[in-house]
Amino acid sequence: MHSRSRHVPPARSQQGFTLLEVVAAFAVLALGLALAMQAATGAMQQSRQAAEHTRAALHAQSVLDTLGVGAPIEEGSYDGEFDDGYSWVAEVTEYQVAMENIPEGIDPLNTPVVLLRVDLAMRWPHGEQTAEARFSTLKAMMPAQP
Repeated sequence: MHSRSRHVPPARSQQGFTLLEVVAAFAVLALGLALAMQAATGAMQQSRQAAEHTRAALHAQSVLDTLGVGAPIEEGSYDGEFDDGYSWVAEVTEYQVAMENIPEGIDPLNTPVVLLRVDLAMRWPHGEQTAEARFSTLKAMMPAQP
């Protein structure tokens, strides 16, 4: 007797993956990686913008703190630049308090201070454009003595 061996195909669970299943799995993997890279890139851009705005706020605080120190501040325009490319322009105007906001018993014409409004524009390079942040504050100054 001859024994002939016949090839019996293995059961489905032993065959492995088809080419179509492998291609589909790689497509899903590639799509997932692309989305992850896009999210990481967006997070990095947001982080850079936050760092730029933080630096602008710190520079603005420095300008507002030192404006009028050493020499009295007067109405007008002031400007300057930092070494890292940030520049600023400040507009100083006298601030008029509305009469209805003055508490009773205070004479607005006999106050020991003058309020000055400082509007500060901070600018810096952002890619091919220029970014800007604006800040405002009031400074109390002694009136000029005649």
